[in-house]
Amino acid sequence: MLCLHDLFQRERLLRRAGSLLFAIFLSVLPALTGSCQRLDDGTGEEEEPAAPEVVIDSVLTRIRFRTDTPVTGRLDLFIYDDAGIRPLERHLRLDSLPATSLNLPTLPGEKRLVAIADSPHNFNLNALARYDAMEQLQYQFADDSPLHPIQGGWTTTQGNEGTVTLQPLLCKVVLVSVANTMDGYELLEEPRVRLCDLPDAAEVLREKDFRPAELIDAGDWVPLPYDVGYFPQLPGIVLWCYPNDTPENVLGVPRPTLELECRIRGEICSFEVRLPPLPRGCTKSVEITVNGPGDFRYAVH
Repeated sequence: MLCLHDLFQRERLLRRAGSLLFAIFLSVLPALTGSCQRLDDGTGEEEEPAAPEVVIDSVLTRIRFRTDTPVTGRLDLFIYDDAGIRPLERHLRLDSLPATSLNLPTLPGEKRLVAIADSPHNFNLNALARYDAMEQLQYQFADDSPLHPIQGGWTTTQGNEGTVTLQPLLCKVVLVSVANTMDGYELLEEPRVRLCDLPDAAEVLREKDFRPAELIDAGDWVPLPYDVGYFPQLPGIVLWCYPNDTPENVLGVPRPTLELECRIRGEICSFEVRLPPLPRGCTKSVEITVNGPGDFRYAVH
């Protein structure tokens, strides 16, 4: 039989258990309500759903490339917005020049496309974050190579299409012929040629108005195959330099000069050919006729 004392103790235990269960229920209630959808906040109005995240649609931009000089190595493509501060949106490095066009997703709006081929250096994208900085990008003549010439070009898309024409910076000067008109079988002995006053650097996107700030005094000497006697020599020697298209009637930085040096009757003689304006990527052919020490004529085509 249970006594009154036992019943009293059981009642106290039940009350404590009930209080404990109620406390546990209250502690769990917020997590449950947080995981359920709230339908009514007591006002009879539904809670408005959160605004969806805005997603900017992309468009396909079609890019073509054109060049007359083979691209032997890498091709770097820069895509700038053509509005506002013209920020850099994307940079791609390709292992070679695409055989066909590229279709790339870009943000809406027209773009300014820049392509640089066979760059000997990597790029600091932070420094090129705007197009006006890219316009100032220069290469040194010493870093360029006729075997892998640095090329560059840019264009603005129309209707999300654009063709970038790549063009090298290097100019080619060809010594086509050297003639000797002296009597008595006098020879032009140990003849050699070089270029003087070479531009030290050039902006890779500049198309005209090349005005070098610094010059290289002279390039390396290149010997002719043999002494020049009765018959003209056709050496076909190719010399390279960066552009300087300063007009002939404008004073400024001296344009490159081709220098022919030889021995006549044991004395060293030098003949300097002042080259005409040299546009970007041009080719000039030079013909020299020596009549004697200090006496010569030339033609540049």
